[in-house]
Amino acid sequence: MCLLILLGCAQAKVGVGGSAGAGGGGGAGGGGGDGSGGAIRIDLDAPIVSISGSPDAALGPDLPPPITDFPADPILNGANLPTNVPDLFANTPQRTNGAPCIVSPEPNTLVPRNWLRPRFEFYVPAQENTFEIILTVAAFAHPLRIYTAGDATHAWHNLDQTYALPRDLWDELRASVPDQTITVQVRAMTLTTNGTVQLQPSPPSTSTFTIAPVDAPGKIVYWSLSDTGLGSLKGFGIGEEGVASVLVPAQVQASDPAVDNCIGCHSATPDGFGAGMVLAPTSNAGDAFFESLADIRPATVGATPSYVNPGALTTIRQLKGGTPTYSLSHWLDGDYISLTSSADGALTWVQLDSPTAMGILARTGDTNAIATEPTFSHDGKTVVYVSGSSIYDGRLANGPADLYSVSYNNRQGGTATPLAGASSPDNTEYYPAFSPDDAYIAFSSYAGNGNSYSNNQSEVFVVPSGGGTAIRPVANDVPVCLNNAGVRSPGIGNDWAKWSPHAVSANGKTYYWLTFSSSRSGKAQLYVTGLVVQGGKMTTYPAVYLWNQPLDEGNHTPCWDDWQIPPVAIVY
Repeated sequence: MCLLILLGCAQAKVGVGGSAGAGGGGGAGGGGGDGSGGAIRIDLDAPIVSISGSPDAALGPDLPPPITDFPADPILNGANLPTNVPDLFANTPQRTNGAPCIVSPEPNTLVPRNWLRPRFEFYVPAQENTFEIILTVAAFAHPLRIYTAGDATHAWHNLDQTYALPRDLWDELRASVPDQTITVQVRAMTLTTNGTVQLQPSPPSTSTFTIAPVDAPGKIVYWSLSDTGLGSLKGFGIGEEGVASVLVPAQVQASDPAVDNCIGCHSATPDGFGAGMVLAPTSNAGDAFFESLADIRPATVGATPSYVNPGALTTIRQLKGGTPTYSLSHWLDGDYISLTSSADGALTWVQLDSPTAMGILARTGDTNAIATEPTFSHDGKTVVYVSGSSIYDGRLANGPADLYSVSYNNRQGGTATPLAGASSPDNTEYYPAFSPDDAYIAFSSYAGNGNSYSNNQSEVFVVPSGGGTAIRPVANDVPVCLNNAGVRSPGIGNDWAKWSPHAVSANGKTYYWLTFSSSRSGKAQLYVTGLVVQGGKMTTYPAVYLWNQPLDEGNHTPCWDDWQIPPVAIVY
């Protein structure tokens, strides 16, 4: 089930990003070496992965040897670009205004080492048709000069242009300059059809980005919503230049084909082999949604996992609960636990390998009627959930709502307490998610008490899982040119943040990655941002757009985990 994307040339390769763990050469946890000689080994049970030895030793077999300089010759991109375009930019007097606005990368962007090759996007209100892009690295003697006619095909806006760095050059660069600032400058001018200057070169716009010394492990599976209302799951690995179908409603065996024709919110089972999901009609009126579970591996796609007892399957469908959550610590024979909220807002556990075992977690001290949207800690000890007063489709309907924490306590629950930093009476807090080491909670929040579903005022926050001061990542914000055009947050629906399945430590820092959905481009799309902790202080970075996703689909509720899906094959 691989999507082939024709990018030219004839040799087929598998995209390097996503097909490996954090620097490994196989799936998350496989093919990355034995942990000796400075290589990386990922254990699916380990919340934090450490790099031992030199980071260069963990580059993996797909990357070339490091380079020490950029090529001296410029890159000319565009069939009709005149060969003297470097001289035209160098020798034509520069005008004093009209610099392009660089949309991507934003200044101070951090990307994982296995990221998509950079696609530079810039806003050109004067509609110039010829562009100079210069990359510089302090340690390199030469800049990289690129001249291009641009490409508006995949841009956010009809006045945007894009250019993607050649893959071979990106592979060399990401193997060579971890933790070093890469400066990007863009200038624009207009040429006539016979190659003479019509509009002089603009002043340069400048941005910067840095390649982290670590990969972002795992794969992202998300809810793709077409204009017809048909929801399905699609997925990809980080660095893969396309997406592949993971699961469509007709493939789910534990479903009712007459009504279950839309897959929505979902979670990965801890083994990465299955998806727990909400199923509903495309025109759901709030009373015909069900929970189900299906294998996502190509050979058995849609099948009900063998450990699921038919009685348990009946139970989770009758609950009409919201998105299930699982914990690796409760995922073995006699303890396959699915935790969700029932239709009436009770925190309900179901033992999937038992015909009858189920129960409700006590949440003593929480006087609100509704408990929904739980997230289960990886160590299996704690549940953080949304405490509110209204529920719809197994999720929060309207605020007010706060995050609460309760002990799992061997299926008993206990005293529930508001999570400090995520329980403000002035805001509605929802969609919580534990970080891979259970140290933090990511959540969505908006001011007031309106409808929580796709609320365009929502923003992403991070708080210590034991409570504390919430951090607002700068990834909520948009590039300055979009801000000046009236696109700003709150107002663009940043929500449903999910962590990569492992944090990775290197050089005294711990790297976390978040993906989230945002409508900053007009339609819901997926973004990634880095959060780096050093000495107890967290630094956040701008969002990076995942340009491999379809622009014409609404892409929501990403789930980043150790999904066992094949890599997207790329032909280039």
